[in-house]
Amino acid sequence: GLSRLFPGSKVFNGYNLGYLDENEINEVDVLCGAFMFIRREAIEKTGLLDEAFFMYGEDIDYSYRIQQAGFKIIYFPESTIIHFKGESTKKSSLKYHKVFYMAMAIFARKHFGRKFFNPFLWLINASIIFIGMFHFGRNKLAGLILPLMDFSGFYFTIRLVEYLWARYFFHNADYYSEVPSAWIYSVYSLIWVSGLAMSGAYQNRSHFIRFASGVLAGTMAILVMYALLDNSLRSSRAIILISTIFLFLPGFLIRLMYHLMQNGRKAGGDMVQRVLVVGKQEEVERAKAIIASSREKLEFTGAIFPQKGSDFSTYYLQSIEKLDEMVRINKVDQVFFSPEDVEISEVMYWMTRLGNDVKAKILTKDVLSIIGSHDRNARGDLYTMELRYRLSDNRQKILKFLLDYLVNMSLLIIFPVWLLGKNRTSFPLWIIDVFARNRTWMGYIKADQDLYALPGIPVGILEPIVHESINRLSKEEIHRINFMYARDYSVLRDVELIFIQIFKLLL
Repeated sequence: GLSRLFPGSKVFNGYNLGYLDENEINEVDVLCGAFMFIRREAIEKTGLLDEAFFMYGEDIDYSYRIQQAGFKIIYFPESTIIHFKGESTKKSSLKYHKVFYMAMAIFARKHFGRKFFNPFLWLINASIIFIGMFHFGRNKLAGLILPLMDFSGFYFTIRLVEYLWARYFFHNADYYSEVPSAWIYSVYSLIWVSGLAMSGAYQNRSHFIRFASGVLAGTMAILVMYALLDNSLRSSRAIILISTIFLFLPGFLIRLMYHLMQNGRKAGGDMVQRVLVVGKQEEVERAKAIIASSREKLEFTGAIFPQKGSDFSTYYLQSIEKLDEMVRINKVDQVFFSPEDVEISEVMYWMTRLGNDVKAKILTKDVLSIIGSHDRNARGDLYTMELRYRLSDNRQKILKFLLDYLVNMSLLIIFPVWLLGKNRTSFPLWIIDVFARNRTWMGYIKADQDLYALPGIPVGILEPIVHESINRLSKEEIHRINFMYARDYSVLRDVELIFIQIFKLLL
C-alpha cells in the first residue's frame, strides 16, 4: 500500500516504522511478542496478557497497555533473535486469516469502543473483514493461476486446430459451423486440466512425465465422452488427437511464463536451488541426505569449514570467513548451518550479511530436518529426509477418493448379495458414510495410538492387514504397518486389499 510508496514517511509508514533506522535505539509504540524484556514493576502495574487474543494481537494490546500504565517502550537492536514468523499456523488457511484479522477487531473494540461512535467501529470491522477475505481469496486464487492459464491455452489450441483442419482438409473454414464448438471445447479443455491435476502436474515439484500423463489421460477421457455424444455435438477425432500433440507447446510456454512471473528470472522448468552447507563433515553428510530426498529441487554445491583459518581438508571449499565470497562465486541460493558447529550468533551475523537474496536455514539436531525462513513475511521452510508419504500426494488422494466411489457403486449394483449377508444393516451405513467422506473403504489400523503423525484420511472400514491378527501385534508393529501404508501408498494395493477382505463382509 502507501507504506511501500512512501517507506520513509512517518505518516504513511507509521505501522512498519520505516522512517526509523533499524540499527538505532528508538522509542516505539509496539514490540514484537517474540522477544520482549519487561520490568517486573511494569508487569505488576499492567497485568498479564489478555486471553481474549489468540496467537495474534496480544503483543500489540500488551504494548498499548504498558504505555497507558505510564511506561516507555524501547526498541533495542543490539540484541537479536531468529524468529521463524508464521510457524504456528498455515497462512493459506481460513483459520489463520480469521484469527489474525479478528485480533484487530478485538483490539479496536477493547480500547476504542467507548471513545468513538459505533459507526467508527463498524467501519473498522468492515475493513478488517474485507482485508482478511481479500488476502485469503488472493492466496487461494494464486493456486488457480496455472490451471486457468492452461485452460485458456488448451481452448485456443483446439480452436486453432479445428480451423486449420477444416480449411486445409475440407477446404471449408466453416465446415464445423453447426457444431457448438465453444462449450464443447471448453469441456474438453476442462477435462485436460482435470487430467493434469490428477497426475500431479500442479504440485510444486512437477515433472514433464506428469504433464504428459495428465494430457494423455484427459485425451482418453475425451475420446470416451466423444463416443457417447450425439452426432450433432461431434467435430472430429482427428482434431482431438492432433490437439493432444500440440498441447505440449502452449503447456511449455505457459509454464515458462508462469515461472518468469513467479521468479522474475529465466525458468524453463523448476529452478534448481544451489546449496552450501556450513558444518563439519558428519553434519554436512546429514544435510546432503536431506537435500537428496527433499521435495524441493536442491543441488548440493559444497561444504564450508565452520571455523576461521586455513587449517581444513580438501573436503571443504573454504572456511567460514570466506562464506560470502563462496556464495557469490558459486551463485548459491541457500546456505544451511549446523548449530552443532556454528554459534547461533554467527548464524545471525551471516543471515544479516548475506541479505534477502540468499536463504539461510538451520540443520536441526533431530537428524530428520532442516528449518529456516529467508523472508520476514514468509513461513519457515521444512525439509525432511524420511517423511515423504505418497498418501500426502494430491494425485493419490484423488485416486483413493475415486476408488471409494467405484467400490460404492459396485456394491449398489450387487446389493441383493449383501442384503443376504450378516452385515446387511451395516452396508447401507458404510456406503452413506463413504459418499459423505466420513469413512473410506481402506484406512489405517484404528488401534494405532500415533495416527496423528500420519497423513489424515477418513476412518477406514477395512484395514491394511490380511494374514496377521491385530491382537498379536505390538504397538510398534501396528504403527509401522500404518506408516508403510501411508509412505508407499498405491491405489492398486488398495484394490487388492479390498478385494480380499470385502468378501468376508459380504458373506
